Order: sequence, then structure tokens, then C-alpha cells
Amino acid sequence: MIFASLLCIFAPFDIAQLVFASLGALGYATLQALSPRSGRTQCQSASEREQRKRPYTAHAAKREHCKREVTLAKAGGSPARPGASTRPQQNSAPAMTKPDVYHPSSVPVIAPKFQSVGWEGEVNELVSSIMPGSDEDKAVQRLVQHVKHTLQALFPEVEVTGFAHGSIKHGKAFGVAVPEVDIVANVNPVVLAQRLQLRSHAQQKWPECKLQKSAVRACTDRLVQSGGLKFRRSAFRGEEPRVTLLVPTSLGIFTDPIPVDFTVNSVTPFYTAALLAECGQIEPRAKALILFVKRWAKDRGICHSSKGHLSPYLWSLLVIYFMQVGVESEGALLPVAEAFAISSGLAKQAPSSRKTSPRRQQSDASASDKVGKNSVAQLFCEFVNFYTKRFNWRNEAISIRLGQRAPPSVSLPLHVVLSDIGVSEVGLTIEDPFKAGHNLGTCMNSVTLTRLREELSRASQLCARVASLTEILEPWVPAEFAPGKGSGSSPEED
Repeated sequence: MIFASLLCIFAPFDIAQLVFASLGALGYATLQALSPRSGRTQCQSASEREQRKRPYTAHAAKREHCKREVTLAKAGGSPARPGASTRPQQNSAPAMTKPDVYHPSSVPVIAPKFQSVGWEGEVNELVSSIMPGSDEDKAVQRLVQHVKHTLQALFPEVEVTGFAHGSIKHGKAFGVAVPEVDIVANVNPVVLAQRLQLRSHAQQKWPECKLQKSAVRACTDRLVQSGGLKFRRSAFRGEEPRVTLLVPTSLGIFTDPIPVDFTVNSVTPFYTAALLAECGQIEPRAKALILFVKRWAKDRGICHSSKGHLSPYLWSLLVIYFMQVGVESEGALLPVAEAFAISSGLAKQAPSSRKTSPRRQQSDASASDKVGKNSVAQLFCEFVNFYTKRFNWRNEAISIRLGQRAPPSVSLPLHVVLSDIGVSEVGLTIEDPFKAGHNLGTCMNSVTLTRLREELSRASQLCARVASLTEILEPWVPAEFAPGKGSGSSPEED
């Protein structure tokens, strides 16, 4: 049948026509063989045909994506977009954040128990346990040497410093969320850019914070892969990017795992250590009160800066300001920040501190005469009462530089907090003692500001009825889980 078909097709043609037809078919086949193929499969071709039949499908998907972004923005979320910056804008209210969510914990967090009897005895027992000891300082120095040795392969010029702001033995509930140890790697920014293979013209365009983030990521990879440390969480939205790492016992540095905050070229850990050491020299009760207040803030879930709460450093400023202006029975227990010998060297206006040395000596003498009038337990009660009843949240700035109660300076920008229902109010104003015109209170939002006032009011009420320290330090859980207190953890730990 095939032969008959070919005979019917070619019979009417003569020899010349058949030759020309054969040559044409052969040429066409040759051109098809030499031309590049598109490489599209049948599935791709079918998909293209389907898209041509529905020309508005891609536009509809794009519109749907935009709708999701708007919905997330209204709900307080932040849609992930490639290349989008997560750094907060200066002098602008932060995005609305959702309230803390309760997450069950496999290891229940319970309130601490004390062997001492009475409010005074319990506070003294806690203060003595959270003071850093010499063995803990030695452990931090061993950790510093380990980190430096690990990072030298990446940055041979690196200098590493470590600070223990409290005891690393008794962090317990929220030690991993808010570590007591800071490890800071210091490298020249120019060297950082060169080591991270950044071109010179790109280096000038990169802000310092972005350079820090890249350095922290590179160092973290090195410490985890070669140093034996374990990664826990990152906090890159603040002005000083950091990561939380866990030092396992297998390294032989300490008998218990040590959570640490690791940063690159940060100054806040130096400020915190300097102020804490200076307060301990001028007034020992001030250092004890700072450590006690920070422990209370941790247990009550209002010390996690990544969630918009006050950081341990800011809690130190609140305590110092209170010791300057809030102790009515004894007067000022601490001088102004310019009289601090250590911290004045860190401030930009250091020459003015030389004129205040006699004032500091006078403060030391007056403080020594007042020892014993108010215990740390009594000072804590006055502290929460001061910020609950006497402090003017709207028209008063926390300024340890001035050391007096006064409205915010005209050079200090106010932080306006907008609630979910559209009501605006002036947030907490905290003047940076080492950077003029910088308001440190901009880290807070409407949710965290409300939580701060609630916790201060709760502590004030418990102090008024002389409650036990166990009740005051009871770990916080959301109100809907209040009947099951002690059976779970705060979001600070998760």
C-alpha cells in the first residue's frame, strides 16, 4: 500500500520534477538540522499555550501578592522581600507588634525558692547569688581566649573582650533569652571590609550597621563550625546586631552551658560594664539594686530588647536615675554621669569630667555615711513606687547626665507611640549619656510600654502588702493562662 501511494503521488511527474523535489526536501532537512532548537519540552509548550489562553493570570497573581503584603502590613507583620532593609528609621514610630504569645515549654519555668525567711532575707539571699564571682570571671576570660583563637583564622587582627554582668550560675529561667555574658570582637572597619571582600567603592556605600551584620554572620559561622559553639538566635534589627550563642560544657570552659551575646565593634557592653563597676565603687547598694532589678525584669518578661522591651543596659540607666533623684529619705546616692571616672572616659565630652572629680569624692563620703539607712529590698520598693506614682511619663526625661528631674531637652527627639486603635502617646524618654540628642526609648512600642507600666504597678502593689520574693519573681505568663502559672514559659525563653 505504501508503494501504491508513492506511485500515485509521483507518477504524474517527470524525471526533472522528481529531481528538483528531492533536492528541495534534502535542503529543507539540512536547514532544520543546522538550526538551533528551542529546548522547550512538551510540558513547557503546553504551559505557554495555556498562559496565552489566559493572558491575565500573571497580573492576577501579582495583585493577589500585593493584597497579602497590605494585609500583613496592617496586621503588624513584615513581608519578606529580597533586598528589603529591616533597619528601623530614625525618629519614627516602630511597626506595630503583636502581643507576646504563650508557648508551652518542655522544661517548666517556676519561681525561685529561698531558704531565708522574710522579705529582707530573701532579697539579700538573691543578691548574693547573682553577684559575679572570681571563678566566673576566669571562665569568661578562658572563653575570650577560645573565641580569639577561633576568629584569628578569619581576622588575624581581631581583639576580643568579655564581660560578665552577673552570675552565670543562676541565670535559670531566662538565661538563654537574656545572657549575662557579652563577648565583643573588635576589628578595624577597613580591615573588615577588606576581609569580607568588599570593593572600596561599595564599602563607602555600605552603612556601618550593614558591615557589622556581615561581620557577625561570618564570625558566627566560624565559631559554630570550628569553635564548637552552638547557635541559638539572632537579633539584627537593633543598632548593634548580635547573635546569642551557647558555650557547651564539652569545651571545658565552665561546668554548665553558658549563653553569651556575641557582637562585633559594639560599645553598649563596654558602657554597661563601666557603669556597673563605677556604681559598685561609689555606692555598693546601687550595683546590687541594678542586678536585682534586671533579674526581676527578666523573670517578668520585660527585659528582652528583641521584642521591644528595655534592654539590661536601659534598666541600668533607670536604676541610676532613680538613685540620683528618687530616694527621698536619703537624697542623691549617685552623682551625675560626668563624675563617673570610668564612664566619663567613654563619653565624647570627656574633658569636662576632669573638673568633677572633687564632686565624686564628696559623693563617696556622703554615701558612706548613709550606708544602712535603706536596704536593697527597701530601695527596690521605692524604685517601683517612683516610676509608678511619681515619675512623669509624658514630660520627664531619664537623664543620668543631668541627674535631675526635668523635661526632655529640645535637642532630644520625642518618641510618639501609636496603638492599634490609632491612639498616640509620648513614650518613655531615655537620654543616651554618651551620645547627645539620642533617645534610647525609641525601642519600645504600645504593647511593651503597656506591659512595663503593668509590671511596675504589680510590683508596687506586692511591695505594699510585703509579699514574698517568690511571688514577685514569679515568671510571667499571659492573662489567659494565669490559672496555670508556673506550668509554662514566657516567650522570652522560646
